Amino acid sequence: MLSIESMGNGLRVVTYEMPQMRSASCTIWIGAGARYETPEINGVSHFIEHLLFKGTKKREDNLKISQAIEGVGGSINGFTDKETTCYLVKVPASEFLMGIDVLADIVLNSLFLDESIERERGVIIEEIKMVRDRPDSWVHEMLEDLVWPAHPMGRSIAGTLDSITAMSKEAILDYFHAFYHPGNIIVSVAGNISKEEVNRVIAGFFQGRESHAKKTFAPVDVKDQGPSVRVENRDTKQANIVLGFPGYPRLHPSRYALELLDVVLGEGMSSRLFQEVRVERGLAYSVGSQYSPYQDTGLFRVYAGVDPERGKDTVEVILEQLARIRETPVTKDELRMAKDFYKGNLSLRLEDTLSLALRHGGHMVLSGKIIPVEEVLERIEAVTEEGIQSVAKDLLRKEKLSLAAVGPFEGEDEMMGVIGSSML
Repeated sequence: MLSIESMGNGLRVVTYEMPQMRSASCTIWIGAGARYETPEINGVSHFIEHLLFKGTKKREDNLKISQAIEGVGGSINGFTDKETTCYLVKVPASEFLMGIDVLADIVLNSLFLDESIERERGVIIEEIKMVRDRPDSWVHEMLEDLVWPAHPMGRSIAGTLDSITAMSKEAILDYFHAFYHPGNIIVSVAGNISKEEVNRVIAGFFQGRESHAKKTFAPVDVKDQGPSVRVENRDTKQANIVLGFPGYPRLHPSRYALELLDVVLGEGMSSRLFQEVRVERGLAYSVGSQYSPYQDTGLFRVYAGVDPERGKDTVEVILEQLARIRETPVTKDELRMAKDFYKGNLSLRLEDTLSLALRHGGHMVLSGKIIPVEEVLERIEAVTEEGIQSVAKDLLRKEKLSLAAVGPFEGEDEMMGVIGSSML
């Protein structure tokens, strides 16, 4: 049974009772991510996420925090993305009160000690360097900067070496207090627990905490000024290439047609891209697509890891497949398989308490409502062959295309030439 409770201080608590389960999971979501940051504090959301695992008055260091959860066989973690930050814990249902106590403690009572900040600053700087040294990761950051130039959505979640090095404790705490308040927090719980107990415990943790005005973000205004190409020359044995197009926001009426277009093109070994690029032509080891929806925008991307000498050929074939799905409707069999894939994948994710806690919390923090699974399945089933083609015609166009590549390429001209001669 699903319930949503709004506390007097603005905090919202989502509980999904699953009495048949042996586990319980809790997630605490903050409406704070990279798109809320200025260039000077780029990476602060991610920095704070790291710092909340460094100690509280009750548990003075990371070891005490992790031992409390891992000592009962549970897991604890956190992540930051463009629009949200999330902290999560999964424990045996009998240890739920302890688990939620640990999670609430780190979110509400972290110490932010000077030595912890400096130590974690060094860790994050190494993380940034690691991403920069991994072409398969770095190429995606290059793409996002191309799709959303001079906009927070195009910045790295981890920040830059300059921003992290210069970030002061005062700036970190100012951001923390501006975003970590009840009105900007969602607590989402799923498992063998009762909503009465969850609401009582959460109310106690947040007692006396007040909300204030929520921060807003700069909206995205993507203009069709492509194609745009950025190539970074590196002496690598494998080239990494990613093509991107602005996609639809989370609540867009054509979102689910785009979801199925993504499945047909690049999800799994049965997809068109995998079959054509890898199986039939042997051009790439890894190839696929991904659709990422956000509050007011989205990103559809196609990625490939290829032999540098075959990079041009790979891009040509990818563009051929994009043009094909735009010009010719998918077959009835392809559409049926895509729908079954999507629905089956969704069903598998709903078996786990943590997956459900994440789903419900993510929906609430980003949309203010939970879209029922039945509604999602109905919308997927309602997608037609013509609906997918309409989305492809709208999005998969040269003037919307951005391409980023890392490898031993001479420059942008070769890739720009491939795009220019394509039928896209």
